[in-house]
Amino acid sequence: MRIALILALLAAGCGRQGKAPQVLAVLPEFSMKAIASRAEPPFGRKDMLGSVWVVDFIFTRCGGPCPVLSAGMAKLSKELPPEIRLLTVTVDPEGDTPAVLRDYAAAFGARFPRWVFLRGTAEETYRLLYAGFKQPMSIDAKAPPPERVTHSTRFVLVDRHGGIRGFYDGLSEPDNAAMARDARRVLEAGL
Repeated sequence: MRIALILALLAAGCGRQGKAPQVLAVLPEFSMKAIASRAEPPFGRKDMLGSVWVVDFIFTRCGGPCPVLSAGMAKLSKELPPEIRLLTVTVDPEGDTPAVLRDYAAAFGARFPRWVFLRGTAEETYRLLYAGFKQPMSIDAKAPPPERVTHSTRFVLVDRHGGIRGFYDGLSEPDNAAMARDARRVLEAGL
């Protein structure tokens, strides 16, 4: 009897593991600038609709985790199906000029339009992180540039309808593997 109960629980758990994660929040409307090869077209929620996205937050003068996050995104760009797109939002619009972001993106092999880098005003950035992606961020203007911004190191999975499906520790290989698995499930389910 115990063995049957254990097998039933395992089977139920396996079924749940095969499903796409549920919607945790929905992105609001926003508009920032996409940093492309020579242009800076507007980019917002409407541009995300219709595609599955993995999103992260960095700044190029970061003295901590940002290069690791960007390397993780570069790895995902090679491992995930091309229909899953990548979005990196700078949390330091003052320091991350379009030219600086273009160079940074090139250093990690980012190819627009699959991997989009966004830059907005400080107010747009705060609003997008807090209200949109539900992520923390703070700036200490007196700190040296590599330590000026404290921000989330999470990857965020967004579905085709602008629904946030998950938050994953971008510095954790197991979390990155779970996010990649969930991104594929969201894509396959047409969500």
